[in-house]
Amino acid sequence: MSRLRDRLRRQLGDPSSFGKGAREELPDTAADAPDDGPRADRGAVLERLRRLHRATVKRPAPRRPVEVVHPVRRADPNRPVTEPPPVPRRELARAGTSCLYGELTLPPGTAHGALRLDEVLRLEGRSAVLLSGDADLAGFDPTRALFFDLETTGLMGGSGNLAFLSGGVRIDEDGVVTVHQLMIRDPSEEPAALDRLAELLADVDFLVSFNGKSFDRNVLADRFTMNRMDPDRVLELPHLDLLHPARRLFRKTHRSCSLSSLEEHRLGVFRCETEVRGAEVPERWFDFLRTGRFELVEPVIEHNVLDLLSLLTLAAHLSRCVEAPGAALPEPTALIQAARLLLERGESERAEEILKLLTRGAGDDPVVYGALGVYAEHLRKTERYDEALALWRRMIDAAGAADLEPWRAAAVALEWRLGRPDEALELVEQVLGRVGEDPLAEPELDDLRRRRARLARKLQPIPSPTSQLPPTGD
Repeated sequence: MSRLRDRLRRQLGDPSSFGKGAREELPDTAADAPDDGPRADRGAVLERLRRLHRATVKRPAPRRPVEVVHPVRRADPNRPVTEPPPVPRRELARAGTSCLYGELTLPPGTAHGALRLDEVLRLEGRSAVLLSGDADLAGFDPTRALFFDLETTGLMGGSGNLAFLSGGVRIDEDGVVTVHQLMIRDPSEEPAALDRLAELLADVDFLVSFNGKSFDRNVLADRFTMNRMDPDRVLELPHLDLLHPARRLFRKTHRSCSLSSLEEHRLGVFRCETEVRGAEVPERWFDFLRTGRFELVEPVIEHNVLDLLSLLTLAAHLSRCVEAPGAALPEPTALIQAARLLLERGESERAEEILKLLTRGAGDDPVVYGALGVYAEHLRKTERYDEALALWRRMIDAAGAADLEPWRAAAVALEWRLGRPDEALELVEQVLGRVGEDPLAEPELDDLRRRRARLARKLQPIPSPTSQLPPTGD
């Protein structure tokens, strides 16, 4: 390979490629040629090499043309498409550059799907703490919050992830909603967008997002840092992330807890069939950079507007779910999850009201059975063992040996908390007789066998001192 490289360099007239004695091997005509001779020969050789190169190198396939998909509207009158309101845009000059800035004001009472946007004003500090478990949100005020959402160049974090579209929503005490959108048309416009975002952040005391604690907030902090701006404000503001309470409440009710799924099932917001999906967003922006066709990113802007407005109505709905779960959650499985959430937040009285309602039916009903388990575990933790035992016995009657957990829990309570080891032994022997030798239940069976042996030893009569005396000579 090195010999071929040297030959090519010599043909191109590169003296540095000549080895020892190579100059002596040059023909006289080449050595004595004027200055422009080697350049002419070199040009001819280059052209010959280019022709050879064109014949052998495979050309890359042309990039596919960018297709703009037009929305398809649903024909179902019961599921009317929620149209995004158009946001007027203008050029915003900041920080030595400029970006596109959109601002839209919506009057009080504006509906978004099945709810009004101003219903979010009901979300107060108590509800925010119940939803999040974060005591820093005890003073939450929706009029002092920025509801925000980003559209980025990727789904992973890191300094290479650019927020090319940043959206935020504010609501005032009269219910007037203001939508803000900042779009950069080139990475060089980022300082202008971040400068305006910093202004919006400086004017609020709280943040609200959907998965923003794990993603959007960190992307913004990275971008502020990369542009030598202070990221502390976006990182330190008390943050209500609506994804986590939504998952807690609806993970067993809906197959997905994505924002679009929650919109359809909880908020009455229905997007068009070809509404841009999250995975398409980065590609659309890169295609816009390449072609300059703004219609490629128009669907992304509309997508972002719907996300922002849905943040308001989802926050309002989740607030009702913890403040009035019986009215907001018709699904029994969601009510059980709400009771779990309230128990974790210390709202025992309200949670017990829900669980008492759910445990009124037959124990073989899956919802009733699940509520019995949650309620019994709560009673155990609060040392109300007699009440818990009654619920475990209902579960035993309903499931038999198919579920060994209520048997075990009841035996533990009888032995150690209620001081009735004879009943505990009877219960353990009963379940072991029903199960038999089931290899799938071997770990639980080993625990029950050890418990039976210990209870049997504990219940053996203690021999009296006279019975241990040696026999007399008689």
